[in-house]
Amino acid sequence: MHIENLFPTPVMRVPAALDEALIQTLVEHIREQPRHHNTQTNLLTHTEPMSAREVAEIADLPALLQPYLRDFGFLLFGENLDWTIKEMWMNVSSTGGHQLIHSHANSFISAVLYLTDVHPSARTIFHRSMGGADFVFTNKHADSATTPYNADRWVPEELNRGDLLLFPSYMLHAVPPNQGEERITVALNALPHRLKSWDYEVNFVQE
Repeated sequence: MHIENLFPTPVMRVPAALDEALIQTLVEHIREQPRHHNTQTNLLTHTEPMSAREVAEIADLPALLQPYLRDFGFLLFGENLDWTIKEMWMNVSSTGGHQLIHSHANSFISAVLYLTDVHPSARTIFHRSMGGADFVFTNKHADSATTPYNADRWVPEELNRGDLLLFPSYMLHAVPPNQGEERITVALNALPHRLKSWDYEVNFVQE
């Protein structure tokens, strides 16, 4: 007997993708920027989204992240493409702060850079899409097992300072109430320079 994992969805975790100097640079930038309260809670604040050019002025993040975006993009599109960070923003969650379930529009790869260690209560949670081709009935009780095929959500085992997490932008994700100390992250969306299908080609990056 052999089980085929049909149409799996990739999520890439890169431990210690950022060094301490870059983490400090990003944290200092956050402290200097005006932040807006989240619409659902005052315990979570966000900076204004920054463009690709603004991101490059802070640090050489585009060059640092390009290999990871390229490798992850290969899983999605089957080609080593050049990627551009379309926008980036920073999040600061105090104790009790949370982020409701959402996805990211107008991008293909989204990523989170963790600038602090993450309390187990506030790890990013990925949710199965609502509706679709799932069975209407479920079998969830004390004696049933959770498998990759029937799970409603997935949580990374740990997320530490300097880690990078990449995922397809359409994936639903959320952050539960933070029961630990201040949680600081950078979120970003990325686009390939182009996608091509037979005789048609779409270019996403402005010259």
